[in-house]
Amino acid sequence: MANQYILLVDDEPNILKALSRELEFWTEERNITILTAPHAIRALEILKEKGPETLLVVSDLRMPEMKGSDFLQVVRDTYPHILAILLTGYSETNEIIKAVRAGIFSYILKPWDSEYLLAEIDKAYETAKLKSEHDKLVKRIQEELKWAGEMQKALLRPVLPQSNSVEYRVSYRPVPQLYCGGDYYDVITLSPDRYLLLVGDVAGHGVRAAFVTGILKAIIYPEYVRANLSKNITPSGFLSWLNDRMNFELRRTTGLLITFFAGILDVKTQYFGFFAILYG
Repeated sequence: MANQYILLVDDEPNILKALSRELEFWTEERNITILTAPHAIRALEILKEKGPETLLVVSDLRMPEMKGSDFLQVVRDTYPHILAILLTGYSETNEIIKAVRAGIFSYILKPWDSEYLLAEIDKAYETAKLKSEHDKLVKRIQEELKWAGEMQKALLRPVLPQSNSVEYRVSYRPVPQLYCGGDYYDVITLSPDRYLLLVGDVAGHGVRAAFVTGILKAIIYPEYVRANLSKNITPSGFLSWLNDRMNFELRRTTGLLITFFAGILDVKTQYFGFFAILYG
């Protein structure tokens, strides 16, 4: 198990000793190491090395060199995963307000009640653990979404035809932070002069929509285009087949809308016919 730390910051050595003594049994039970600093500057030096593994900071308010409220703001900005408890014997309203704005978890007056101190620290610790687990889960989900987006981009990347008459371009732009989505696009060569242009949108964003675009990519050319290359493919005929095919494929799925556009471009006759439909 990785090391975990709680950092105590106070310019009075007796206070640091008393806090360490109060927390000795509590930290041993949870395999947490106590770190101490006589002022905020030293505390920030410690956090440069131990910050990622530090869950809690208990800080005095009035200290030399840097006030506790300013210190806790730096901690919040630099180490947002760390929860802070303010411990002070002074009632400086402005400084306490600054500390609250810095996002302190709790505020404890000196001299403290031992039972209340341990209860607040334990509450902060459990909250910090939940926050850490949440952050890890969010990171994992983001990594999975990014992977899904890369796979979708590779899957949908069409082989664009080369033509002296028409220039084809596509751009893949998923929703930021989701990395993948419901956009579908393709350009399929039917003959040297005829091209099937496809643009679709699966309602919603994320993996569900991206999965449906993968189904579309997997069935359109192998099941329909290749089987009908010798015939006269039309946008309406293609979309009628796609409607039946997707209704069967997604027969157990509810709340899903697919908008699809199909066009036939004939560069020799300069004719472009198209059809659009909504499935749902």
